[in-house]
Amino acid sequence: MIAQDQQWFYSTGGQRFGPVGFDYLLELSQSGKLDPRNDLVWSTSLSDWEPAGEIEGLFERRSVQKREDDSLGGTEMLSQTGEYVSPTIVSKGHYEGTGRMGYVMGAIVLPVAITIGWGFAVAFMKPYVPVPYQGYLPMVAGPLVTLLAIVTLVKRFRNLGMSGAWVLGMLVPVLNLWLTYRCLACPAGYAGVKRLDGIGKVLAFLYWGSIVAAICLFGAALAGSFGQMKDSGMLEDLMKQVKELWSSALPDR
Repeated sequence: MIAQDQQWFYSTGGQRFGPVGFDYLLELSQSGKLDPRNDLVWSTSLSDWEPAGEIEGLFERRSVQKREDDSLGGTEMLSQTGEYVSPTIVSKGHYEGTGRMGYVMGAIVLPVAITIGWGFAVAFMKPYVPVPYQGYLPMVAGPLVTLLAIVTLVKRFRNLGMSGAWVLGMLVPVLNLWLTYRCLACPAGYAGVKRLDGIGKVLAFLYWGSIVAAICLFGAALAGSFGQMKDSGMLEDLMKQVKELWSSALPDR
């Protein structure tokens, strides 16, 4: 089946669209709304999503000779096949929301800085505030920091191509570990492309590695504590007390 007769789907800005015809994809590529490197396309003839620039006939190619181009300030390059890719500038897909750095600043760095700064401010302002209201001063920063973190999380999830409602998942144990991993490591539009970039792979390794290390340290400390309790006889006393409580709660009939 030729490309013009197929139904196509495309992913841009972290969102998927389709089905559309091949002519529609051509219009997007010619108008600069489809990025050949960052946007993906798929049809039933493909085994997986592929960069738009890899689809034959989607981006115009023409044969030219090597020449100087003053507007580009350099020499245009010929490919090995003698074909030249049109130098039309295609803007990258725009991803709404907040990126990785914005998430770190809005959900971690700024809240910590505001909390610490407000602590110093409270110490300075306390002598000038009436005594009945002094106890409320430390509470002022809490709602501001919480609101900042929530807004940052909502924008980060949208940047990843997810619903902002996922912010509620940060309250669920274990699930919040997975969501934090996405916020820290995944690039913009991850929900659409399902691929980590180089920085994301490094951050993912550091994140999960630190969690595994923390679990191992906790397990070792717990095992050491049980060992000390056993050597000191504390564990035996504790088990004896448990048996006595069990016997008193369930007397023999």
